[in-house]
Amino acid sequence: MIFPKKNEEGKESLPLSLPRIGANHSLGEYIMLFRQLALSLVLAASVLGTAHAQERAAMESWACNYVEGKGYGDLMKVAAKWDKWASKNHPAPYSAYVLTPVFATFEEVPEAVWLGFSPTSAQLGAIADQWMSEGGDLIGEFNSVVDCAAHTLSGSRTVRPYEKAGEAGIVQLRSCTAKEGVSWGQIGKADEAWAAFMTENELPGGVYRWGAGAGTAKDSKMDFYAVWITESLEQRGAGLDKFREIEGARDAYSSIYGDDNLYSCDNARIYYATPVGGSD
Repeated sequence: MIFPKKNEEGKESLPLSLPRIGANHSLGEYIMLFRQLALSLVLAASVLGTAHAQERAAMESWACNYVEGKGYGDLMKVAAKWDKWASKNHPAPYSAYVLTPVFATFEEVPEAVWLGFSPTSAQLGAIADQWMSEGGDLIGEFNSVVDCAAHTLSGSRTVRPYEKAGEAGIVQLRSCTAKEGVSWGQIGKADEAWAAFMTENELPGGVYRWGAGAGTAKDSKMDFYAVWITESLEQRGAGLDKFREIEGARDAYSSIYGDDNLYSCDNARIYYATPVGGSD
């Protein structure tokens, strides 16, 4: 959700203060850290040409750190108030989650990430317009708990749907860059084959691609996030164990994606996702 602040003239503006990610970080280092959490508009239009249409949703994200003396519980209290407000006032569907890092280098990631999803970009835009004009006291309450300095307009493409969407779960993110000359259509076709492999072998979880666009740091080379969602860390671990036990699984994966021939990704970060409500 968007948390504009008031400037000295009393007019609303986006927050300019930086989350406290470490006293020794310069602004340039800060931008480099947060660019890895730039979740942006839907993947390129060429993906639309793949054999089977893949479900899409518009999304936004805020990368935040807690104000001194505040924490997760304080954010959940404000989010509960927001949920009541959103369910009555939103002009379109919107579902929100708060991501908390579980396995990560904590100096490199925000303490909390707010994700909001709507079926279309127009609907998400209508909700953002309304929040900035009518959020009122709730905006101030959010700002009293979190400092947010990275905001992206974003999109999600479903590779394999997560069966328990809307519930709490584990989200694994890897920042990926497509190889030169590789089209999104090629990646989309490979994703379809991987989704079929997961289903055939009963591997758990949902798989998504979150692309890079509006709000991404200007010097970012990330093209998309590779996202894997499971119910729990145990289920994630069981999925990895099962993959290792499937004869020829690694060869199958390589035949689908190649040995980094389509794209390369960095190390995974793992978050706990808490649903915080929204509107139908």
